[in-house]
Amino acid sequence: MQTVADLMITNLITLKESDSMAKAKALMAEKNIRNLPVINDEGTCVGMLTQREYLKHAFYLVSQFGTQQLTKKEEQTPVRNAMNKDILSIEPSLSLKTAAEFFIENKYGSLPVVEDGKLVGILSPVDFVKLAHSML
Repeated sequence: MQTVADLMITNLITLKESDSMAKAKALMAEKNIRNLPVINDEGTCVGMLTQREYLKHAFYLVSQFGTQQLTKKEEQTPVRNAMNKDILSIEPSLSLKTAAEFFIENKYGSLPVVEDGKLVGILSPVDFVKLAHSML
């Protein structure tokens, strides 16, 4: 049986809660990713910052301070203000079939993979597309 551990991405790009929204924006653009796990100093996943949540918060900042102040406010705003704290995670031992069924039934862009409370990977629907492509 193939498991999440066989497919998950392990060279993770993460944020800390105290990182700025400007840093998150730069990482998303530079690495061409839409979902960033947020970890604490112990390596525990405490949230996710998605491109959607980033944009929602950027629109809020624009509505409060105007477009002229957006860059400055993003530099001053910690990720904790915009991240989703109510996240689902999976374990590396979960079967790939079960993980695939979850993605089919739910509109999640990614799931953090957690073992013993620590973030060890991330899994996204794109990983399944890559797997299917390699099998063709």
